Amino acid sequence: MTQSQWYTITPTGPIALGNLTPVGQNSGMVGCRWPPNGHQLAACLELPNPNAQGKGGAQLQGPFWYNGQDPYVVLPLPVYTTEENWDDNIGNERIPIYCMEFQEHWTVQDRQSIEIIGGQCLIGGNSLQGLWTNRHLIADSASLKHFPWETLTLSHNTRQNYQVVDEGGFFAEQTTLIDPGWSILVRILQEDGGDYKPPHGSYLGAGATPVVISELSRMDSNWLDRECSNSRGAVLLTGALWHSSDRPQPYRHESFPYPPISLKGYAAEQGQPWQSWKKIRDRQNASNKVKVLTPGQWLTPAGAVYLWDGDPPIQESQPFPNQHFYLNALGYGHLWLF
Repeated sequence: MTQSQWYTITPTGPIALGNLTPVGQNSGMVGCRWPPNGHQLAACLELPNPNAQGKGGAQLQGPFWYNGQDPYVVLPLPVYTTEENWDDNIGNERIPIYCMEFQEHWTVQDRQSIEIIGGQCLIGGNSLQGLWTNRHLIADSASLKHFPWETLTLSHNTRQNYQVVDEGGFFAEQTTLIDPGWSILVRILQEDGGDYKPPHGSYLGAGATPVVISELSRMDSNWLDRECSNSRGAVLLTGALWHSSDRPQPYRHESFPYPPISLKGYAAEQGQPWQSWKKIRDRQNASNKVKVLTPGQWLTPAGAVYLWDGDPPIQESQPFPNQHFYLNALGYGHLWLF
């Protein structure tokens, strides 16, 4: 039996992720990756590690987004509207949105001029379920939200222990600032009898930005827990590292934008460069282990949509099982079935 609990992670300032190396010697723009990935969130939450079989410890689901009322996810890519000024209309008036259908390729449901808006805003979980069930939705300010974060550029001369020392200098460093009232939303799962509790306060990002971690007593997660034994496909709710080692030769060392299963169609944004540290045996001393960066992989951003070619690989919404590195335990590749 597995028990679960929802938590919000609320930053107290701008977050710097993956941007420690400047582009130029005396000047340059340093990029910021967003949202936080599973490894960064696990470190922030002090999540206990599973054992070699992927058992024990605690498992993470997310990141999702929370505004004090509802959970939100990235609007899937094959979603469009016929409204010309849709971006200005969110929050002001009701706009119709539609999901493309796949017939040898992605097609729209009518001949009108369309604007593809998938991947450009957030949608509530219950609204997502209604959209995919009915193929259209009259969206309002409760259904769609502009991304509740913005890029904030900091300039400085030097840093010490990853903290800005002198401001107003040569380096332009991009950070991300979440709008007031919004938080990162995660779900923690552990087996009955587990005693893990995240800290009430922690840090996130290269600048060790303080965050507040709060437990939610109630959360409507019926849309997320949906079982669908005869699903036609799935929406990717969180970024995914579709690991090449899950595939047969000669593809073991390549990155893919889709999971290691047979698909008849998919839509995915261009991947984001991703690396992490791992320990390997020292070639000079086999009794020691050294830290090295993993080969370059590509993180598929949330919002991708996959259509099965054959039987569905999973029966309920969950992170796609990963047999090698158990990335599903850190929330990567969460598929919501439809």
